[in-house]
Amino acid sequence: MSTERHLLPVVAITGSSIMVACGGCTGGSCGSYGSYGSFGSYGPYVARRPGAKQAARAASSYGSCFAPVSVGADGIYEGTLTNTATQQENPVVAIIADNGDGRMSAQDGTYYRLTVATSGNSVSGSFSGYSQVATFPNGRQVTSGSLSATLSAPGLSGTLTDQVGDAEALSLNFDNVYSLSSALPYLAGTWSYSVSGFSLTATIQADGTFSANDSNSCSYTGAFGLIDSNFNAYSEEYIRSCNGSSMTFTGLASYFPATGGASAQIKMLADDNSGDYLVAVLK
Repeated sequence: MSTERHLLPVVAITGSSIMVACGGCTGGSCGSYGSYGSFGSYGPYVARRPGAKQAARAASSYGSCFAPVSVGADGIYEGTLTNTATQQENPVVAIIADNGDGRMSAQDGTYYRLTVATSGNSVSGSFSGYSQVATFPNGRQVTSGSLSATLSAPGLSGTLTDQVGDAEALSLNFDNVYSLSSALPYLAGTWSYSVSGFSLTATIQADGTFSANDSNSCSYTGAFGLIDSNFNAYSEEYIRSCNGSSMTFTGLASYFPATGGASAQIKMLADDNSGDYLVAVLK
C-alpha cells in the first residue's frame, strides 16, 4: 500500500478529458494515505502574530515543532467544503499565498481559484470554480462569487457564496509545512506523475524554469517563482501545447521534503482561468 502523505485529490484536465485519483474516494478520505490529515506532526497550532514575517523560525530542521508566523490567510490547508443546502461534505486542500492568490481542489474534482485579503482576523475575497464532472450548488459546472471567513486557532472558517446566493461552508486547518522556507533549487530535478493511465514527466532547473511532456502528447514550458522566501508557496506559470493549440496556466505549488522514508514531492494547482486545470503530485 502506498503511504503518500498529504495527497491532493489528483485531477488532470487535458483537453476534454478528466482523470481523478482518490485512492478509493469513499468515507470522506482521499488518497491512499486515507485522509487529508496534517503533514507530519508539529505540535499545537500557535496563532499567527502580526509583524512576525521576518522573525526567525522556532526550528530550523524539518519535522521539529515550530509556530507558523504568517500574518494573514496565507497557508497550506486541508479541510472541508460543505453544501449548506444538502449538508454534503467535500474534503478539500488549498494553497493561499501571502499576495492573496489562492487555489483549492476538492475530492469530487471541483476546482476553485481564490483571491483573498485579510484585515485583522477577517478574510474577504472572491472565487471562481470549475468542474468537468461534478456540479456546484448552482447546478452548473462553473460558479463564482464572494468569500467571507475568519482566522481562528485551527485555521480558517467561513462561507463561499455564489452569485445567486447558494452557499458552501468552508472549514480549513492550517498545515505547518507552510512555515518552511522556499527556494527554487529545492525544486530542481526530474519529477514524474501518473494517474489512471495519464502520466507526466517534468524537468525543473535550479532557477525554476521547467519543461515537461505528458502521455497525451502535450508539452509544457514555464517556470516556478518565489513569492516570499519565508514561506512554502511558489508561483507557477506555463504554456501547455497540444495538437497545435496552446494555453497559459497559472497557479501555486508547495514543496514537501522527503521524510519518514517517503520521497520528496511537489504539489501543484494551476488553471487557465477559463475551465482547464491541473492538480498534480510530482514525485
